[in-house]
Amino acid sequence: MNTVTLPKNQYMQILSTQDKFQVDLSRLERMVSYMVQDEVSPVYMTRLSKIEKGLSAGKGVKFKNKSELKKFFRSL
Repeated sequence: MNTVTLPKNQYMQILSTQDKFQVDLSRLERMVSYMVQDEVSPVYMTRLSKIEKGLSAGKGVKFKNKSELKKFFRSL
């Protein structure tokens, strides 16, 4: 296991960003399930749920740039 040293403000920014993604993802999941319950495949909802559980457990996904983030969400 490697040890990484980060400044406290950078670490707090990472935690803040992760919290924002977690909130946005759970909000998106609720909105999608409410608005189009019959049109959304259960597989997509399962994937969103897995991502949300991972974020809640402290796991994350790293993206090098904006295009990787878009690619990730399109692959869902």
